[in-house]
Amino acid sequence: MATAQQILDDVNLRYRNSFTTEQKLVWFNEEQRELFDVLELDSPPYTFQTVEGENYYPFPDQFDTTKIKTVTYQINDTAEPSFVEVPFLRNDDRQGVLDQPWYTIVSDAIYLYVPDKVPDNRTVYIYTDSDPTEVTTANLNASPDLPTKYQEILKLGILKRICAARKDVVMVNNYTAEYEQKYLRYCGSGS
Repeated sequence: MATAQQILDDVNLRYRNSFTTEQKLVWFNEEQRELFDVLELDSPPYTFQTVEGENYYPFPDQFDTTKIKTVTYQINDTAEPSFVEVPFLRNDDRQGVLDQPWYTIVSDAIYLYVPDKVPDNRTVYIYTDSDPTEVTTANLNASPDLPTKYQEILKLGILKRICAARKDVVMVNNYTAEYEQKYLRYCGSGS
């Protein structure tokens, strides 16, 4: 996996420019955030075990509940446990009370409803959208959070931004075409 510095070095080899590293890092980070949004990359799931009869489970500090994508709940104790996706119900939605597991967010905790009562020692996974770590001059020798297979798209996005800043329309169009081709190849048309 390439480091952020190696990615910037490759960008500089492909298109001669006089922008500072700090200026290119702004574009690097903008492009990386956009790719994370479009690709909907997940963070490692937050996991907890249920406690018998307990419905409230506090989130860790700094947990961003707005990033929750999916919550799954272990429905059995077999050697190969089965999981179900748990639907979200808003606190004021009394019409959606179901006779199946569901959850809602209450302050800084998840309220997990299970018919009858919550059993002991069942696993709950909370999948969230991920945000990339900001690349700065201090961490240029670290690899960016973007998976390796998308780093070529990242480079092309940075190149498009550099060319646009220089008002080099021909090269913007060239890099845009290559960017879109790579994007379709790696991400498909449905992303």
